[in-house]
Amino acid sequence: MAVSFYAAIPLMALLAIVQTAVLPHFPIAGVEPQLLFLVALAWGLVRGLEDGLVWAFIGGLWSDLFSMAPVGLSSLAFMAAVAAAVLLQQVMPPRRLLVAALMAALGTLIYLVISIVVLGLLGHGLSAAGLAQLLPLFILHMVVILPIYLLLQSLVRVLKPRRVEF
Repeated sequence: MAVSFYAAIPLMALLAIVQTAVLPHFPIAGVEPQLLFLVALAWGLVRGLEDGLVWAFIGGLWSDLFSMAPVGLSSLAFMAAVAAAVLLQQVMPPRRLLVAALMAALGTLIYLVISIVVLGLLGHGLSAAGLAQLLPLFILHMVVILPIYLLLQSLVRVLKPRRVEF
């Protein structure tokens, strides 16, 4: 996990910059994918719960530093969503891409519910326009996680090949 931790910090920083500076100029169906969350989720699905939680925590901190959300809220929401998705993945059938897409939808739901509840407790509400963007966000996350998942899975195969014995 040590190498994963050190790789997560600069990668999530770069993704936070892209999320903040680039993606708002190119919305898809009126919404932007949450890259930090999707990368943490995909990494958790590929590498396991511990690595996924570390990446979710780091990604959440970077996300909060570039937003007006209270520091720690995104980390909490990311970690809960990644934990639920990775634990549920273990009992799902081995259809990896379909499971990754379903876990993206589930993780997005958990992430958004936690964020909305905590922000509501802090006095921030959700508008009708915000509610209208939830369905496109679920669908977008289900699609966008697929190339991220495949890329990270390939990266793990290249960096940590399986041992073959004769």
